[in-house]
Parts: sequence; C-alpha cells; structure tokens
Amino acid sequence: MGTLPLTAAGAGVPAAPPVLPALTPFVAGGVLTGAEARLAERLGRIGGEDHPHVLLAAALALRGPRYGHVCVELDRIAAHVAVEPQPRGWQGTGEETLEVEALPWPSTDRWREVLSASPLVRSGSAAATPLVMDGTRLYLDRYWQYEQRLAAALEGRAAAWEDGPTASAPAVVEWLDELFGPARELDRQRLAAAVALTRRLTVIAGGPGTGKTYTVARVLALLHRAALAAADDRVLRVVLVAPTGKAAARLQESLREALGTLRLPTPVRSAMERTPASTIHRLLGVTRASSTRFRHDARRPVPYDVVIVDEASMVSLPLMAKLVDAVDDRSRLILLGDRDQLASVEAGAVFGDICGPAGSRPTLRFSPVAASALEEVVGGHLAGEHEVADRPGIWDAIVRLDRFRRFSSGSDLGAVAAAIQASGTEVDRAVELLRAPSAAAPETVPAAADGPEAAARLLDPDEDPAAARTVTELVVDRYAQMARLALAGAPAGEGLSELNSLRVLCARRRGPDGVEDWNRRVERRLTADVPGFDPGGRWYVGRPILVTRNDDAVRLYNGDVGVIVEDADQPGQLVAAFWTPDAGVRTITPARLPACETTFAMTIHKSQGSQFAEVVIVLTPEPSPVLTRELVYTAITRASRRATVLGRSEILRAALTRPVQRASGLQQRLWHGADQASQDI
Repeated sequence: MGTLPLTAAGAGVPAAPPVLPALTPFVAGGVLTGAEARLAERLGRIGGEDHPHVLLAAALALRGPRYGHVCVELDRIAAHVAVEPQPRGWQGTGEETLEVEALPWPSTDRWREVLSASPLVRSGSAAATPLVMDGTRLYLDRYWQYEQRLAAALEGRAAAWEDGPTASAPAVVEWLDELFGPARELDRQRLAAAVALTRRLTVIAGGPGTGKTYTVARVLALLHRAALAAADDRVLRVVLVAPTGKAAARLQESLREALGTLRLPTPVRSAMERTPASTIHRLLGVTRASSTRFRHDARRPVPYDVVIVDEASMVSLPLMAKLVDAVDDRSRLILLGDRDQLASVEAGAVFGDICGPAGSRPTLRFSPVAASALEEVVGGHLAGEHEVADRPGIWDAIVRLDRFRRFSSGSDLGAVAAAIQASGTEVDRAVELLRAPSAAAPETVPAAADGPEAAARLLDPDEDPAAARTVTELVVDRYAQMARLALAGAPAGEGLSELNSLRVLCARRRGPDGVEDWNRRVERRLTADVPGFDPGGRWYVGRPILVTRNDDAVRLYNGDVGVIVEDADQPGQLVAAFWTPDAGVRTITPARLPACETTFAMTIHKSQGSQFAEVVIVLTPEPSPVLTRELVYTAITRASRRATVLGRSEILRAALTRPVQRASGLQQRLWHGADQASQDI
C-alpha cells in the first residue's frame, strides 16, 4: 500500500479509550494510529460489525487517503506498509516494534470472504455502504465513486471523435507546416496537435524542458484556425488552468512568449492573447458552504470549448473527477504533465495512472483507426513508430514527448534526469553521473551555462567533510547579493531576479537539514556577512517570502515568491515585491499579504511547477521514507543550468530505488484488456 507515515500524539494528551485487542498489534507495530483504530471501531458499532478483520480493513481504508492512497490493496498491504512505532509507553506497554510481516495479517482469501459478508461492505452497485470491495481493493465509498466516474468519463472522451465542422486534411497539413515546419520525420509535438484537433481528450506527457508549453501554444493556434475556418466562424472559448495560481500564471506567460515567435492570422493572435488563466478551484467556483463543493458540475458545466490543465500530475483524484465532470461533453480537455514527478499531496496518482504502466521509454500506442486518421496529417511518418493496439482506448489520446529542450540530453542534467526517469533500471548510472569527475564543481560551473554545459553534481559528506560548508558558502554568497541589492534600494526586479536564480530544496520541512534548519542557517550567516541585514522582526528588508494560501482579492496565490524591500516612493515603509506576467514587478504592503513564510529554502514538494537556474538539493542525513525516486527527480528537474545534491551516496541510491507506490485502481480501469505490448509504455 505504500509508505504510511505516522504522527504520534503529544505528551500530556488525556488517555483515549483502549483499542480492541485484535487491533492493538497493528497500532503498536506502527501500521495504524490509536485514533484510526478507534474510528474504525466506532464505524463498526454504527453498522453492526465487530469482526476484527473488517475493522482492520476499515481502519486502513480510513487512513489511506490522508497519505495519498485511494484504496487498500489487500493482497499487497503487508509488503508495502512502513513500520513507524508508537511512542514508548503507548497504552503503558513500551514493547518493541514488531516486524510488519510478523503482524497477524489475515490471508487475502479469508479477508475478502469476511469483507464480502460484512454489512459495512458492498460489491458493485448494491445498496449504499461505507466501504466498497472491488476485486482485492477496498475503498471508502466516495473514493470508489470518484474513481469509477473519472474512468468512465476519460474513456468516453478518449473514444469521442470531434463531430463538428472539420477542415480538410490538406488544410490541416498546411497549418501544421506553418506551426511546426514541414514534417521530415515523426514530430511528437506536431502529433499532439493533430490528436487535439480530432479528439475530446488529449494527454501531453513529458518531463520539464520537453516542450509541453511550446506544444500547447501551437495546439491552440491550430484549434483557433480550424474553428475560424468552420462555417459558423465562431471564436473558441479557451481557458488555461492549473492546481496553483503560480502555475496557471506561468502557463499564461509562456503562451504569450510563444506568440512572439509565431506568425498567425490577426483573428487567431487576438483570440490567443485573450486566453484567461485560473486555478482549478477558481474555475469550478468554490462555494461559501464548502471548499470541496463547486458551482460548476455535470449539470452546470464551465463555459469553455477548450480547457487546458497544466501540472496535471499535481491534481488529486477527487479534484480531477470534479473537473472532468464540469467540462461539457462537447468540449475539449487537454492535460499537460510529467508522470515521473511527485503526485498530488492528496489521494491518487491520477496523471500517472492515465499514462499507463511505467516503462523505460516513452512509447506511442495507437489503435489502427486512430493511427490511420493521424497518418494523413503527420507526413506519413507514424508507421513503425508506435505500438499497435488491438482496440481503441485511452492510449489513443496520449502523446509522450521524449526530447529534452531545456537542457541537452547529453548534458549532466539531461543524462541524470533520463537515468532517474528510467523506472529504477539505471539507478547506479544516475548516482555515478552525479559523482563523475566530468560534472563541474559548483564553484566552476559558468553562471550562464546552458545546453551541454548544464551541470549536476553530488557532494557526499562521507567523501568530502567540507561538502556542507562548500554548499553553505555557495548559497550564502548568492543570497547575500540579493540582500545587498534590497538594502541598497536597487529596483525590486533586480533582487527578485537574483532570488529566483537559486533555491535550496529540502526533502523535509523540519529536523536536521530541513527547510526550517536551512532558513535559520542562512539568516545567521547573512546577519554576520551583510551590513544592515537584520532578521529580528517579522518583516525585514531582504526577507524572501513564499505565499502559502490563495487570495484572489490581492491576486497572490499559493507558491508565489516575493521579497521584502523598502518602498521606493515612501522611504522607511516596507512592501513585498512580486513579479507578475502582466505588470512586471508589483508591490503590496505586508499587512495585506496572505499567509506566507520565509523561503531561503523550500520543500521539494512546494517547488513543483517552478524552475530555477540553479538548485541545491539537500537530502536527509539518515535514511528516510520521505526520500523517493519521484522526489529526487522532481528536485533535479527544477534546475535549468545547475543542480548540486548534498547528501550521502548510499542515501541517494536508496531513494532512487524507492518509487512512490499509491494504491489505486484507476490505471487498471483505464488500461483493462490492453494486450501485452502496453506493458512497455
């Protein structure tokens, strides 16, 4: 079921009611908390169920979504649960933690038998119950509903051909040639545009720098051309959305930058310039009554013909189900994302499940009817470049981009990213690339490195006792320049540029080498090294801040980064400066800021959707379940020029062999019946 971390109750908390003896070993063994066990027991009392196997399954199902799981996989649970012991003296025992395999797990067959007979559990469409049994997966009812609904909607969209007025194949080829150049070989970006023109669902998957935003700009241009060429001459209504306001604004900014490189008819350019950007929550319309209920749904869809979702890997199962519900059946839905990045902090790994079984290469897969239609407009280069599916399916909507464009695949960064991406088959290669002498040391990498010079380097404290000091000096020197600019009253844009050129990314928030530790460390050093730098108050000149809550009223969103500076128009007054795609630098008084925190360092999770010229990645000093392949990949790919990893080689290697595993049935629902060839996708 994947790693399930625990948070133990603090000292001084009143004693809670005892847990049933049958569940006590699972609490003592760190598989459940006492609160989760008692909640399952209460559910059993309400539903007239006291069988310990059912109560154990119910507790695990209640717990799972808090840690990213959609369901409980009964036949895999013992192999994937991480043991984290309760505090010594829990319920007065103080016993040693048991090995997870030694706990009294029911056999899968017996577990299913007992669950099938329970009044708390149903299979399929029987009368409503709190739990649903589907094969060897046990769900809370609402998560089963989300998964069923989303799978059906995505399958329906993938199979739906565009039935409105369409342009002739020669006209489409002409437009694609204008946008991508003549097709001399298979161009996956061109292919993605062709898929988007013909289908109600398009999934464009690829790592950072593979050209997703480059592609989507041309997809939009193609869709607008086709719409304006139709008989009704109607302009498409398009919206860009993302999980965070920062990601949505960045996509909008990238689209506007791409317009500067495209030669487009005036009506198409005008329509694209007016494309709005929004968070998913704002698009759906959060109601005052609940943050999880929205104004738009299947009965009241959003008023757009094309909905483009960026950073789709960050979208949870419940939110994706509600978003897809709210997109009209006649509208196009385009999902952009990276299946190898960290998934949502909430339940589900939706984008990865949509993309299918993981593999070492980004294979294309199309049914014969889909391939035949695409061949006409991709220059006849598709033959032999894709696996042939025996029937139509979700795969007909998926195009995986495979060329790094942010940095060369031959560069250190590109090679390391590709090795990590290879589903754990090249772990040793990834570690050796980071340790290789060819990787330039931090102090010697050119600041303007690009392409083949893009560098990645591991500094191992076991091999170099001065590694931590070297990295600290690198970080402090860079942030000192930002602080000096702010203290000297330089234009805020200069300080923001310096701030965003580097970021310290930590695996965890608290503890040694966590975010809070690094923030304190940098503040102390800057206080000693930079005259006038004084972090004594809440707001101080040179303080970098990270917004942690969306606030539409002031147009600041979770993930936005700014810096505190002195107001150029009112000496002595402090303001927070932020960079915006529309107005350049804008300032706001600290009193109006939403919740925010100091961000010399940030967690790798919070860095998703960001890009920095340089990143310093700080691993935990000891092995930790938070370190996973996806976490390291996400951190490495935040850099465009240089990535420095501070940590022990053995800890890095262990992280790269530990993929995130989330219990879910979505992939099986979408890829059911796929023949064996799909296993390489």
